[in-house]
Amino acid sequence: MRKLFLLRGAPGSGKSSFISRHHLQPYTISQDEIRLLFRNLTYSFDEPSQQLHHIITQEANAETRELVDRLVEGKMARGETVIVDGTHVAPGSIERYQPLADKYHYELFVVDLMEHNTLEGLLSRNEVRVQYHWVKPDVIKKMYDWYEESPTVPEGVISITPNAMDSALAQRERNLFKYNNVYAIPDQVTATNFPGVHISNFYFSFNDDFSRKFGSYRNVINLAKTDAELIAEYKLPFFVFKFHNKHFLISAKPLRNELIGPIKKEKGVWTYSTGLVNILDFMKDFPPNEKQNVHQFNLSNMRRDQVLKIW
Repeated sequence: MRKLFLLRGAPGSGKSSFISRHHLQPYTISQDEIRLLFRNLTYSFDEPSQQLHHIITQEANAETRELVDRLVEGKMARGETVIVDGTHVAPGSIERYQPLADKYHYELFVVDLMEHNTLEGLLSRNEVRVQYHWVKPDVIKKMYDWYEESPTVPEGVISITPNAMDSALAQRERNLFKYNNVYAIPDQVTATNFPGVHISNFYFSFNDDFSRKFGSYRNVINLAKTDAELIAEYKLPFFVFKFHNKHFLISAKPLRNELIGPIKKEKGVWTYSTGLVNILDFMKDFPPNEKQNVHQFNLSNMRRDQVLKIW
């Protein structure tokens, strides 16, 4: 939820193949595709090979950057997962997204496709790239040098390998084994009926008054019950957890199995493939599945004026 991914790699490093392999085209903003909206292909003559290449011009870089920023921020304002297909080899091209990540409460990831790429390999693959994907060799050399000068990402940014993408998109359950009790506070519970908040217990709040009073506590999770709370107040649409060796999900509305995707078990921890779902879809009134893949607690079927003790 609320994740921004920047692909990092010089031309020929495998970014397009990565997007295709993970079926990420519908979620990706491609800088090259944006450039083509501003300028048609142009021809470039390569002296060493004595060949004429049809290429994407770099003349529209400023306009491309401006439109990409607008598109990225528009998606982030709606809480959508965003993937930006660009080179991002210079640290500054990554840092420019950090203010947006802070503004919209996003995790900022860099998918590094350069780790096992050599300059020779990049140049070799470039020579056999089809259609308009050929890039001037001196551009590739420059990008490779920029990466070699600063291979690490800025502080606060999460660098992952391509193989870790599925894991980064997943939602891991939290094990609440150390707590004695788990409570849910529906929206119509009055302050006089609030449970005593103690470090030995864990609380899920749909209640505005309870959240204002205790929402900053580490053992309190504030859950959204409306679209506005989800988007403007950055509350969570759902939470998955394990308690007394049982697996649970809590949310305002029942979540269909299709929304939480295939559930995988890794080292005893369940992970849910929710990373590409628009968060507003978690707030829709879809009819629940006849058989749910995980036991759910939903505000829509709780008694709204009574504290629920989950265990």
